[in-house]
Amino acid sequence: MPNADDPFAIQGPALISFSGGRSSAYMLYRILQAHGGTLPDDVHVTFQNTGKEMPQTLDFVHACSERWGVEIVWLEEGWQRVDYLTAARNGEPYDRLIRKRNALPSPAMRLCTIGLKIKPMEGYAKSLGWQTWDNVLGLRADEPRRVARMRDGYRMPLATAGITKADVMHFWARNDFDLDILPGQGNCDLCFLKSAATIQGVMRDVPGSADWWIKAESTPLKSKPHGARFRNDRPSYAAMLKAVQDQNAFDFGDADEMNDCFCGEPS
Repeated sequence: MPNADDPFAIQGPALISFSGGRSSAYMLYRILQAHGGTLPDDVHVTFQNTGKEMPQTLDFVHACSERWGVEIVWLEEGWQRVDYLTAARNGEPYDRLIRKRNALPSPAMRLCTIGLKIKPMEGYAKSLGWQTWDNVLGLRADEPRRVARMRDGYRMPLATAGITKADVMHFWARNDFDLDILPGQGNCDLCFLKSAATIQGVMRDVPGSADWWIKAESTPLKSKPHGARFRNDRPSYAAMLKAVQDQNAFDFGDADEMNDCFCGEPS
């Protein structure tokens, strides 16, 4: 019987939002431990795939499911269920969202977070017949601003338990498998919420990673017939790639990075 005082003892109905990162994976591990290795029937784990996650992220989600014996429900736009083998890997859900909304997401209009992360979870929960449920997020104690912004109906056991990034990294350093991405790179390869410096680092390390983003910014849209931009406060993805090729770099300081590419907030 789970200890009722344990923040990782989750009572359903609840959806555990697994981002594919180390913190949410550690949260899932602790929740499984609190329940003796098996989740209650009304507690489900979901992973929302945008098609722009790093390949290593998909590998990591699959490994967690296989090694820990837990079902992780893979969802894409419109709460379509997929799996490790059939999940989009070339931005297809993101492409459909852009065509549907005829606009690119931006820091002020997080269409991708709403359409590719939150809505699929909501659709899945309602398909189970749930009217209300808790959303369980992997926010840590050293992320107080994000924790404070969350609304009712969200549970953050890592924050409640006082878990920090150092604790998470210590866990994975002692584990026999890990996410094969450097800390700070994030799961969505060139997410516009990342700093220009981080984006350019991925461009250098992963040839071809800029192609989809450059194409998206050159796609004619109703309001922008010559193409829109994900962010207007810094150069385009094409310009950032050229700077990488020319061995230059853009650095706009700490203010350039927004929310560390966190896609779990309701707005």
